[in-house]
Amino acid sequence: MKKILIPILGMTTLLFFNSCSDDFLDVNQNVNEAYTNQVSPKDRLSAAESIVFRTQGNTMNRFGNLMMNAWAGNIYYFASPYGDEFRMAADAQFYDNIWDNLYLGVSNLQAVIDAPGAENYPHHVAAAKVMKAYYMQMIVDLYNDVPYSEAFKGQANKNPKYDKGKDVYKGLMAELNQALALIQQTPVATNRIGYATEDPIFSASNTVTGVAATDLANWKTFWTKMANTVKLKMLVRLSKCTDSEVTTWRNAELQAMSSLTNNPLNFIDKDVKINPGYVTSTADQRNPFYSTFGRIDLDAQDVGQDFRITVASDHIVKTLKGETAETFGVEDHRISRLFKANGMGDDSNDDLENMKGQVQGGTKETGAKETDFATLGEFMIYSTSGATTAGLVLTLSEVKFLQAEAAVVYPTTMLFNAETSFNSGITESYKTFGSSPADAGTYLTDIATKPGVGWAATANKIQAIQYQKWIALTNINPTETYISYTKTGYPQLPMPIGSYYPTRPKRLMYPQSEYVSNSANVPNPSVNDMYNINAYSPFWLK
Repeated sequence: MKKILIPILGMTTLLFFNSCSDDFLDVNQNVNEAYTNQVSPKDRLSAAESIVFRTQGNTMNRFGNLMMNAWAGNIYYFASPYGDEFRMAADAQFYDNIWDNLYLGVSNLQAVIDAPGAENYPHHVAAAKVMKAYYMQMIVDLYNDVPYSEAFKGQANKNPKYDKGKDVYKGLMAELNQALALIQQTPVATNRIGYATEDPIFSASNTVTGVAATDLANWKTFWTKMANTVKLKMLVRLSKCTDSEVTTWRNAELQAMSSLTNNPLNFIDKDVKINPGYVTSTADQRNPFYSTFGRIDLDAQDVGQDFRITVASDHIVKTLKGETAETFGVEDHRISRLFKANGMGDDSNDDLENMKGQVQGGTKETGAKETDFATLGEFMIYSTSGATTAGLVLTLSEVKFLQAEAAVVYPTTMLFNAETSFNSGITESYKTFGSSPADAGTYLTDIATKPGVGWAATANKIQAIQYQKWIALTNINPTETYISYTKTGYPQLPMPIGSYYPTRPKRLMYPQSEYVSNSANVPNPSVNDMYNINAYSPFWLK
C-alpha cells in the first residue's frame, strides 16, 4: 500500500522522497496518525495541496490523454506501448493507482481539516475543504459509490462503508458552503495563512508580496472564486440527472448561485496554478508532469523513457492540421505547442507539414521509423524549464467552457453569455499553451462555419463546447475531458485498433486494494458493467 507524505514542520518548499509510485512519497507513516499534537494546519496545507496534485499532473494526464485519443505509443522502439489502454479492459488493475493515490492525497487535505486546533485556522481549513471537494468530485465521477462519511479515519476505521455517489456530491456541496463561510473569517495574526509559503496554489496563481491586508483581501477573493467554480462544476455535471432527491437540492443550489452568474468575475478568472518550489535537483522536486514525461531525464542526462514511449495520436494530429471531415481546411496552431514534429529526430523540421501521428493500437508502417512521429511538445515537456514551471490545477479556458455549458444546460438560472464564454475559452487556451493571440483570432474566424467545432455553425452547442474542451485540456487535465465525454458523448473519437470493447468504459473498476482490504463493503460489479449505463454507472448519467 502506498504511503502518504507527512507535512514537515516549518516546511516552505516541499522535499520529496522516492517511492514505488510516481505520484506519492513514502515516509512510512500515516498522516492521520503521526505528530498529531505537533503539526498544525499551517504546517500541513502546502504539502497537502502539492501531494494530491501529483496524481492529477502525472497518472491522470496519462490516463486521460490515452482514453481521449490524444496520445499513442512509440511502437518503433517499444514492443507494446500502452497496450492495456488500447485494449481498454477496465479491470481492477487498470489505473488502480488513480484511486489509491487520490484517496491518499485527499487524506492529507482531511488532515488539515481535522488537525487539533483547526478551528483557529479557518483559512487553511477553507482551502483544504475546497480542494477536497475538487478532487473528491473526480473520484465520484470515475467510480460512483465511494467511501466518504467514514473515510480518512486511519486506524480508527480501516474498513469504511461506501456512500452513494449522490450523497457524496451533496456532502461536498455542504463542505464548499462551509468553506465559503470560513473564508470570510479573520483569524488572529499568529494563525493567519502564510500566503507565499503555506498556500502554493494561491501563491503560484497570484502576485504575492507578503502578508499585508491587501493580500488577505486577495486571498479571500481567490478562494471564494475557487469555491464558486467548484460548485458550478458539480452543478453542471448534474444537468442530466433525474433523481428527484438530487434535483431538489441541485435546483436550490442553482437558484442560490444564479445571481453570481451575472458577473463571470465571481468565478475563477485566471489559470489556477501550483508551485511549492519546484526545482531540478531530484525527480520528486520537479513539476510532476515534466518529472514523468519530460524530454530529458535530468538524472540520467538522457532521453526520458516516458517521453520516448509517447507520441501524438494520428487522430489528434489530423484533427489539428485540418485533415478530418470535422476540421477540414482549418489549422489549429495549438498543435505546435502540444506536439513536436520529428521530436526524436531532427526537430528543426518542426513544422505543420511534418507533423505525423501514430494510430492508437496500430501496426508499424513500412519504411517508417520513430523519428518520423510527433512527440510531446514545447508545452512544459520539451524544454527542461518545464521542470520548474508551475503546474496547472484548473485553467481559465476550462472555466470558460464550464460557464458556456452552464448557460446551455441551465438557461433560466445560469446567466453567463454562452457564446462569449465559448470564444473566451478558446482564446484563453491559446494563451495558456503560449500560442499567438493573433492565431486565436484567426482560428475563431476559421471555425465559424465548421459544425461541431465553431459556435455559430453547431446546432448542438454542447458538441462544440466539448470539442474545444478536448483540445484545451490535452496535456493539462484530460481526465476531466474523459468524464465530460462519458456524460455527453462528445467529442466523437475513433476507438483504438484491437480494443476489447466497442466503447470506452463509463467508469473505472474499484482497485484490487479495495477487494483485499475492504472486501466487506466494496461493491462488486463485473468488468462488463463498466461499459454501459447500469446500477454501477455514475449517478449523474441516470
